[in-house]
Amino acid sequence: MALGNADFTQLFASSLQKYEKQLADNVILTHPTLELFKENAKSTTGRGLVIPVRAAALNGTAYASDSGSHNTDVSNDLIGAAVFNWSKEVITPFRVKHREILQNSGPEQVVSLVEEYVKGAAASHQDFITAELWATSTGTDEILSLRDLVSPTDKKSDSTAITVGGIRGGQSTKTVTNVARTTTVAVVTVGAYHDYIIGDSVVVSGLTNTALNGTYVLTAVNTAGGTITYTTATSGTITSVADSGTVYADAIKSFWRSSYKISSRSGGGSKDILAAFRELSNDIYQLSRKKPTHIIAGFAVYEEFEAYLQDKGRFDLTKSVDKAETRFQEIMFSGVPVRLDPDCPTDEAYFLYAPALRFGYLAGEFMKTYPGQRVQGQLDEVVPIASTLAIGTSERRAHGKLLRISSF
Repeated sequence: MALGNADFTQLFASSLQKYEKQLADNVILTHPTLELFKENAKSTTGRGLVIPVRAAALNGTAYASDSGSHNTDVSNDLIGAAVFNWSKEVITPFRVKHREILQNSGPEQVVSLVEEYVKGAAASHQDFITAELWATSTGTDEILSLRDLVSPTDKKSDSTAITVGGIRGGQSTKTVTNVARTTTVAVVTVGAYHDYIIGDSVVVSGLTNTALNGTYVLTAVNTAGGTITYTTATSGTITSVADSGTVYADAIKSFWRSSYKISSRSGGGSKDILAAFRELSNDIYQLSRKKPTHIIAGFAVYEEFEAYLQDKGRFDLTKSVDKAETRFQEIMFSGVPVRLDPDCPTDEAYFLYAPALRFGYLAGEFMKTYPGQRVQGQLDEVVPIASTLAIGTSERRAHGKLLRISSF
């Protein structure tokens, strides 16, 4: 005789709950990028995932004068913590048809049915989370992607920037190379792909054309052209002329950005993959005094590194059959494992310092099963499995991104 709906739902949900730990392990441990989070994955509470931030140097450490006086200025870069928002609930629902409930008449059959659903849940949850990890852009109520976390800038357009962890990253100070003014409209050249947006308050200083120095709100920017525009208090014409000085935006924190390198596989400016890896790794170390613990690579970068190792292999003449040996049991770069992630953009590699990454799930809700719910107007039951996640970093500059292109 078939189990009743109430009995079936109770047995189904209780069986799923026994698999919760297995579900979480399957999702975390069977993916090359998610596995990085296994040591730091933990349940937490609060309105966001709060992570202590290692900021830039305070720039206040110096010798005291003979009288013992010292600098007591407040550092603009002293920030205690970054807050990363929780995602909306990620839900894998099991809709169990009434016919299935009747067909699975005993506890053994129900448990077998649960096992099959468990496999599907782990795969579905993993696919969804990893897709979000590599999303090109994320909203405020979605999982923050690695492409946002490991980024040299938070600028999205000439009028829009985001904050990651409540902090906006990029280059706060740029060097001026050229100035011009028509009546009160000043156009200052600071270099292509700067991080300023319309509405930023900037301090302009050190210009030979002193009438352009001061604090201004930007009225226009040209990212590709490398210019910013603002209105000066005085009027006059300055024909486009070379000048030198600086532009500084306090809202942008230079320490809250990752290293970024573009290099070519062929053509002008090309360098081999090992040199590109070494250059980025050294840049990260110079900025943060941290060495990457993992390199996550897309197919093109991973295969290029594989080919490099194969090409630079040696022949072992002590064996009966000569063959090329790379001398690596796994692909490594300076002791750092290089992992192929099928979800990573094919021409990119992410250099990550795992201790600076955090993976949190809200109030124990990672692959958490909930009681069955009757579908209104139906005999079917829905049993949801939910996760509410946040991913963040305590030191963005401890990470980096490499982009390999076919040619410049």
